[in-house]
Amino acid sequence: MARPAPQSIEEPYIERIRAFDLMRGFFLIVILLDHLAYYPSGLDIFTGRGLLYISTAEGFFAISGLVLGIVRGRKLLKKPLRTAAKLLLKRSVQLYIESIILTLLFTITAWLFYHNPEIKYGAAAPDTPFWQVVWQTITLQYTYGWADFLRYYALFLAGAPFALWLLRRGKWYIVTIINIALWWYYTQTPGGETWLPFSWQLVFYSGFIVGFYWPVLTRWWRRALHAWQRRAIARTITALFLLGFTVNFLLMLNANYWHVEPFAAWHNQYNMEYFDKDRLPIPRLAFGVICFWGLFALVRRYEKIIAKYLGWLLMPLGTNSLYVYTIEAFIVYFAHLFILPPQPFTAAAPWFINLALSIAAIMLVWTAVHRKFLFSVIPR
Repeated sequence: MARPAPQSIEEPYIERIRAFDLMRGFFLIVILLDHLAYYPSGLDIFTGRGLLYISTAEGFFAISGLVLGIVRGRKLLKKPLRTAAKLLLKRSVQLYIESIILTLLFTITAWLFYHNPEIKYGAAAPDTPFWQVVWQTITLQYTYGWADFLRYYALFLAGAPFALWLLRRGKWYIVTIINIALWWYYTQTPGGETWLPFSWQLVFYSGFIVGFYWPVLTRWWRRALHAWQRRAIARTITALFLLGFTVNFLLMLNANYWHVEPFAAWHNQYNMEYFDKDRLPIPRLAFGVICFWGLFALVRRYEKIIAKYLGWLLMPLGTNSLYVYTIEAFIVYFAHLFILPPQPFTAAAPWFINLALSIAAIMLVWTAVHRKFLFSVIPR
């Protein structure tokens, strides 16, 4: 019989945090724009062309874990563990099945248009036996398309009940030790997409832990610190985020376009060593933490204004994130195939064409959500 949760962490009610939905909606838009890679467009300043030292993909996983820690961890604290575990495992299976279906659909499409030079790289060769493709997809050895993170999310959700079992007993440090050990283990592997969950799980489960203890952390934040101290910390981390993003953006532009030395050489030398996207070295993780909470502080401060003018766009996307991610995968794949190839470095179209196509893609996603297109089929 499971022990009841400690009294110190029980909470009767937790309100929905709108800032997280706004941020997640923004992350999904940036992911869409970076996958499309229709640059220059004028939107580069918000996206960094997907070439920065951190990415919104990490923010997406962090915020997904955080919200899950609140919704499936904290809010269900007074219910039996099996209730939360069933919900987590059900969603894990849904996303696992969806990732298989999408990989097979995109692979078949690639075979049909195999001689089209704009086909996304990485598809299995057309002469590969279909049963082999299916088997490698089921066993997570093969993925193809623009929705590869779904399988990682499915894996993280599958492990969430065990993490939740430990968190309910106050063993957050054990979860943290396991996460760090798995993150370190990635450095001992050949690397690549097959092993990526070992490093990226640290982002998801760190968010999950924070989400589980969110009421405790926010209560400490309000009671232990004076208002001026909270403002000082929030503004400092916001300033660090804005400064770091600006410097990173300029270094990226210089390394890829201006080639002013020695800054370009420094960027090329240290980018992969300290900011590799797969391995997630400590500098990248630290910079990611600053950017995430700096953006959160910024959104929280101007939340009413952002919600008033951009809530119509960001909120529907942020509250239907997995559905949006799936729809974006189709839009990106077929836009590259039939409209315009990606152009992160060399512009193939004028900036205003890139801007128009980028905005059209965003609005197409928003329309799909607004019309509830295939809501009963695609997990949300």
